[in-house]
Amino acid sequence: MKPYPTWLSGFVRRWHSNPDLAHTQQTNAQHQWGCAVLALHLWPDNHALMIAALTHDVGEVGIGDVSGPAKRANPALKAALDSAEAENFDSLGLEVPPKTLELKLIDMLEAYLWAERHAPHVMDRDGWPEMVEDIVDLAFRLCVYEKVRGLLK
Repeated sequence: MKPYPTWLSGFVRRWHSNPDLAHTQQTNAQHQWGCAVLALHLWPDNHALMIAALTHDVGEVGIGDVSGPAKRANPALKAALDSAEAENFDSLGLEVPPKTLELKLIDMLEAYLWAERHAPHVMDRDGWPEMVEDIVDLAFRLCVYEKVRGLLK
């Protein structure tokens, strides 16, 4: 791993294309740390998940954090971004973390918690209620619902 450029990747800004959250200026470092805390809470002995939580967005360095809605609306864009991010992981001497359901859950849960903390007025619209449903469904499937329930409002 190349530690300095990997560390720099943490400065990539999240939420820049979301009018309700752009002001929060969350960085990938903050997000990945939040994911790691959630991984530690939900699966304290899963060291591979902890590493994935701490590194899953480092490939966005030099590219930026393109929104999920933009990727879902344009599969070709998502494919191009996935390829570019994989190249970034390789150039940093890191492997792309496996896209497990556990990582998906903590990634969504951290985004929800950030948004709920910084823009509670939008939590009843713009796809957030559906995200909560997805979080709950995934938490049930992964047998961690009781732990997740205590984090949701």
